[in-house]
Amino acid sequence: MLLIEIKRIPPEGLDIDEAIDPASVHLEAEADFSLHPGGGFRGRVEFVDGDTVHVNGRLASPLEVECGRCLERYRFPVDARLDLFFLKHRPQQPEEQEEDVRLDDRDVVVGYYEGDVLDLGDVVREQLVLSLPLKRLCREDCRGLCPVCGSNRNRQACSCSVPEEPVDPRLEGLRRLLDPDRQ
Repeated sequence: MLLIEIKRIPPEGLDIDEAIDPASVHLEAEADFSLHPGGGFRGRVEFVDGDTVHVNGRLASPLEVECGRCLERYRFPVDARLDLFFLKHRPQQPEEQEEDVRLDDRDVVVGYYEGDVLDLGDVVREQLVLSLPLKRLCREDCRGLCPVCGSNRNRQACSCSVPEEPVDPRLEGLRRLLDPDRQ
């Protein structure tokens, strides 16, 4: 598990070499991707000063995602470097309403932990999600699905003729300007 007991971190630091699984990184209900076996996190955890914990390491894991064109599942390798600082959460003022919260630079680069346990599972999950491309394609030249019969064009050619989409009548004048031969 990626749970680190703060009190058990020795002064010289603690080496981590953990396999990651869906339960340890809170992916049980994730629908966008799944975790392939064989992924892991290797790194070092140490105190910087007082209650500040520094986590430095590498996350490497294969994910299985769905292609945005052909809907086939494919492997997507993640290899990310983590360099994070965690401060002990201290209750300060009563919670402000969400629209009144302002983040400074320190809040963006620093995480917080409560109690005596630091859960790296949330951080690893966040890094997995952030590493996914916005446009998920099994390959750059993916041909996708046929809009008529639904067959995967990467596997087989279909003889369907794609009907021409109806033209918005408001754009008919523009069409005649661009294609004067077409009436």
